[in-house]
Amino acid sequence: MPIAIITQSIISAISIPTEADNINIHLQNGDVVSITKSEWKKGKKESDENKIVYYRNKEKHEILKSDIDHVRYESLDTYDKTADFMEEYAKIEEIDEDVLKYYNTKRHKKSRTSQTFAVGAGTIGLLVNPWFLAVTPLPWSQAVGTMKDVDYQYCVKGKEWKELKKERKLYVKALKEKAKMEKDNRNS
Repeated sequence: MPIAIITQSIISAISIPTEADNINIHLQNGDVVSITKSEWKKGKKESDENKIVYYRNKEKHEILKSDIDHVRYESLDTYDKTADFMEEYAKIEEIDEDVLKYYNTKRHKKSRTSQTFAVGAGTIGLLVNPWFLAVTPLPWSQAVGTMKDVDYQYCVKGKEWKELKKERKLYVKALKEKAKMEKDNRNS
């Protein structure tokens, strides 16, 4: 059972990026350049006050600051990690309320799951096997850390959460299809 708690903690810390996690840079000419966090990180050191550098398929790309109209985020996680840097280059568009609702509710649910595992491990440790007390801090620290990031005014419940989750899934699927079509067009 301690292995299950450790496994849950590791799994909840892992997040698989989707197209919604990209940084969308809207250019003056109307084009949109969608950059993943990893592409952005690879070129971040080479970026300066006049250009953003990113690497895609080991190929270096540059976007001049003067060509950027605005930056838009579809993920609160990406916004939290990159918005401070991107503010130097362009106006950051406000995040949609649905995005805020989705990510804050998701964070809240994740923290509650970690909290449940921590309480379970502590209870089992006190009543059955003291070895469980050794793994209790891992899910507990995750729960506390995640709860700090939740803006509770955007949390939703019940039918509203199910509907929001369904809409988000369809939206991410549409973004993925759009990215695939753009990739196919570039390769042709």
